[in-house]
Amino acid sequence: MVKGTLHSLRKVFRLDLKRLILVLATFGVVFTSLNTLITSYHVHRSAFIKDTLHANQVYATKLAQVTELFLQSVNSQLHVSAYHISVKLSDLTEVHKELERLLGQTNSFDSLVVVDTHGKIIAVKPDLDVLGKSISNNQLDVLNTQQPQVLEPFVSPAGNLMISPTYPILSESGDYLGFVAGGIYLQGDTILNRLLGRHHYEDGSYMYVVDKKARLLFHVNEHRVGELVKDNLAIERVLKGFTGASEIVNSAGISMVAGYAPIPMTGWGVVSQRPMSSILDELGVTHRAVIYSSIPATILILGLILIAGIQIAKPLAHLAKQLATFDKTSSDTSQIKAWYYEAANLKRTLLQSNRSIKKVIKSLDNDRKTDQLTSLHNRLSLDLWLKNAMLSKAGMSVLAIDIDHFKSINDVHGHRAGDEVLKELASVMRGNARADDFICRVGGEEFLVFLPKVSLGEAVDAAERLRKQVLEHTMPKGIQVTVSIGVSHWLNNESSIERAIELADQALYRAKRTGRNKSCCVEPV
Repeated sequence: MVKGTLHSLRKVFRLDLKRLILVLATFGVVFTSLNTLITSYHVHRSAFIKDTLHANQVYATKLAQVTELFLQSVNSQLHVSAYHISVKLSDLTEVHKELERLLGQTNSFDSLVVVDTHGKIIAVKPDLDVLGKSISNNQLDVLNTQQPQVLEPFVSPAGNLMISPTYPILSESGDYLGFVAGGIYLQGDTILNRLLGRHHYEDGSYMYVVDKKARLLFHVNEHRVGELVKDNLAIERVLKGFTGASEIVNSAGISMVAGYAPIPMTGWGVVSQRPMSSILDELGVTHRAVIYSSIPATILILGLILIAGIQIAKPLAHLAKQLATFDKTSSDTSQIKAWYYEAANLKRTLLQSNRSIKKVIKSLDNDRKTDQLTSLHNRLSLDLWLKNAMLSKAGMSVLAIDIDHFKSINDVHGHRAGDEVLKELASVMRGNARADDFICRVGGEEFLVFLPKVSLGEAVDAAERLRKQVLEHTMPKGIQVTVSIGVSHWLNNESSIERAIELADQALYRAKRTGRNKSCCVEPV
């Protein structure tokens, strides 16, 4: 049972040409598909990141420009108010009216103040509890440059985190009278947050703005506004005035794809970024779609290769099977469709080899059953013929033939001449034989002739004709020979054919004892 199981397993896992083609083709298709998918993934990953880097850079640049335009607009509005206030500075009622006008005309400011040269707030709108208070010395030092400025983020006396664009107030003679400042809150529903807060996406992308000290002026997480950010490559580069994009790890340790651009007017920086994980998730969705869409084509290709492999292997498998059974006469290659050159060439070669081998085998078989000297049948051939003859219903006659005084021919003329005589006698016997007769040389100068379906009397007549023809026939070198013949008959009864041969030998010996060159017979067996 174990042997049978092992044999079955060997048969199942036998590596034939069809399986080999299928395995190689499957490996080739799968390996190529995997290689294509892996290469495609890396190419798409690089393309996704590159596109996102470019998009974020463009986006950050656009927001920087928008913020710059906003601040320029604010600066222009403050410039106009500063001019009007300069001629009305002595009348605070008119100053407040101008602040009300500017505050009502635009939604750019959350508050407006007028500060004198000593840093004291002399007018404010809307009404806040800051009137009469002074700004910080640091702010005052900045404003004493008498140039339009945007103050760094600070907490106002009212407790709001804010930035403040300012514009100097100058008299007609050019004397510095103070400045007008607009307050823009950094937290809550403010103009700056509304301007920048529209640019937030569900894929995790967001942007933020930092001042020159890397302090957050805007962030999607309002609680982080005012926070100092450290160890951020994008912020470091944008605050140096560079515009660009790069893969970074933010302060929270998250991989990001960031684009950045500076705001020249203030030295601030805008950073637009998207989490790397979001890009890879999108890439994964895209790549899975590619894989799913490629599966049918891959299966189709494998199926076509399998069909082609079977068709390629089929003629070779049939030829191999025929080669294994080439010695069988039933082998037939006509049904093998060798439709390509190699198979057709193998088929042609196999046919030629088959014919040649069969011819050689037949020749060897004939040689095995043929007497080499006379080309008559030998004893092996006789045994095979007798087995078939005994199955026949008809009887047969047997002639036992011996050349008279053959030793003297060898002694006088030599063995070569004796061989020539044997060959010539064989030729004479074949000339007198019928198609069904069987002639064999049983040794030396002795021969047996079997005459199927011939009676004893007919066999005696045939023996006499042969004896006379030999007597009258001139052998090589003019040698004259005679033969003695013993005749018997086998009736296909219970007696063996070997008994008939034995009686023919006895009749032959009688012919020799009674003078040679004669035929003698015995009664049927």
